[in-house]
Amino acid sequence: MKKMNKFRFVSYHFDTKTSEASLNYAFDDAYHFCEKIKFHKAKTDLTAEELKAVEKILFFLHIACGISYYKAFVPNVMEIETGSLNKEQAEFFNEFYKKGLGEFSWRNNLNLNNVINFPWGESPSHVEAALLLLPDLTAVPIGGGKDSNVVLETLKSHGEKVVCIAQGRPRPIRESIEVSGCPDIEFTRTIAPELIALNTEEGVYNGHVPITGVYAFCLALCAVLYGYDKVAMGNERSANVGNLVRDDSFEVNHQWSKSLEFEKAFNGFAQKYLLKNFTYFSMLRPLSELDIARRFAKLTPYHQVFTSCNKAFKLDKEKRLERWCGECDKCRFVFLALAPFMDKADLVKAVGRNILADEKQLGGFEELLGLSKHKPFECVGELEECAVAIYLLAQKDDWKDDFMIKNLYPRLLEKYGLSQLQIWEKQVFTKSEKHCLPENFRDYL
Repeated sequence: MKKMNKFRFVSYHFDTKTSEASLNYAFDDAYHFCEKIKFHKAKTDLTAEELKAVEKILFFLHIACGISYYKAFVPNVMEIETGSLNKEQAEFFNEFYKKGLGEFSWRNNLNLNNVINFPWGESPSHVEAALLLLPDLTAVPIGGGKDSNVVLETLKSHGEKVVCIAQGRPRPIRESIEVSGCPDIEFTRTIAPELIALNTEEGVYNGHVPITGVYAFCLALCAVLYGYDKVAMGNERSANVGNLVRDDSFEVNHQWSKSLEFEKAFNGFAQKYLLKNFTYFSMLRPLSELDIARRFAKLTPYHQVFTSCNKAFKLDKEKRLERWCGECDKCRFVFLALAPFMDKADLVKAVGRNILADEKQLGGFEELLGLSKHKPFECVGELEECAVAIYLLAQKDDWKDDFMIKNLYPRLLEKYGLSQLQIWEKQVFTKSEKHCLPENFRDYL
């Protein structure tokens, strides 16, 4: 592998006329990158206090976005040329980079525990959150899948004032917003083309980054630029469960930046160092994926527009699918989760095929069910709820004769037993008490 000695956070800038942020990074003096984040139709007549808040958040956003570039060479020296962190802030970003790059480090056979070490000093640049009077409004990040649509309709049904917000406008996001009838906010993140080119070279690391965590900082900045005081995410409790544990007892979790651990850490960091009157939480944290699927099944206007397949959201528009690929871990899991609750013909029409009848995908379902390997590196539910979905489908005349059900249900009975499946069914539909919901939101579920 190529070796770089130092990763540099070089500079950042926010253009108040165009509402565009520029984030600059470098490795030594060899590679330079400039990422752009455009905030569409943001207000440009910012007050002096709002400008101070933008500057404060942008300093930390610059560090968060740097994770996409740092991973190319993972040097053990970082230099923040735009200011200084205090010890607590440095520890937050140490955690953000180490756990956020957990899957990346495992796939590349790296141990970053003694590599990532953010510098800090006694004179930090930003030590107190901005105090702004933000409007009583909840922003719901729209991902184009089932979860964010459940959040949106849950809040609407209880009279909450909501605004949709999303990075870009792939078809599932655009059409979900149209179905909702809600106002919306758009920002777009453009990765430096130099990084995209670098990723094709030999001797350069590449892999998964905690994109939800990066967007959390974007959402805090948007709170100032557009005016809202809450962000209601659609992250469920299965995001708390890791994929595997390394030999050194480090848990690798593909969904770490969607987990309750990150949610608590970011919300605390935001209220202490970004915006005092800003709250970040997940509306669906008490629920399992199956419970969310059951609720989504009732939202029929979204059935023909939603898509959970990641191939519909690729950064390269030329490589995007319009809907579902029907062959990935995400497609398999979402189809399985929805099947017990949606009309079969409607689900097959939405996805484009009956995945449970495709014999070639048996291995993928075995992984979901814990019958082989580990939990897939993807945003999928726990093996217990996958097993419950198979159990429920085995009781339904229109599904029980499909290949996956006939093959997998007897094996689940043999491995776990009927009584265990029934215990899991009860647990799956029991709400968890581990969440960060504001008190007045807790009864909405």
